Amino acid sequence: MRQLLALPAVSLLLVFGCSPAPENPSQESDLDAGRAALMEADRAMFEAYSTSDSPLDTLMAHFLDEANVLPPDAPLARGKEESRAVFAALEAMPGFSLTWSPSEGDVGGDLGYTIGTYRIEVQDAEGFLLGIDGKYITVWKKQPDGTWKVGVDMFNANGPAVSVED
Repeated sequence: MRQLLALPAVSLLLVFGCSPAPENPSQESDLDAGRAALMEADRAMFEAYSTSDSPLDTLMAHFLDEANVLPPDAPLARGKEESRAVFAALEAMPGFSLTWSPSEGDVGGDLGYTIGTYRIEVQDAEGFLLGIDGKYITVWKKQPDGTWKVGVDMFNANGPAVSVED
């Protein structure tokens, strides 16, 4: 009999104990503002990179000194110097161009992430333009001044390079 009485009590605990806590509208508003700021940081980094006379320097200015890059088919690049070398090798490719755009992101405290897509274009040995489409995830760390800097960047292609038709 006690077992039969315990069952409804346990059921009630599970139902009410597992219900999500009511959301605080101001906390949700803060999260929305944080997400928007992080997405803007990613977009602003691309804008600065794409319009700079020194794109690599501009890109690296957005990275923490201890940032790591996880490039496809290559070892982990630890720290800003090794991370810079990854992007320098890409930029050295004939006809290199890079575009990217974040599609989503989230924040929690002083960390956040953005996910997006990129396109790299390079020339092959015969001078034909090739396109590489891919995706990325970037982990950001909020700085004491409120700005965001890249802590980890990982990217990989959706498939092999394809010929770009003019």
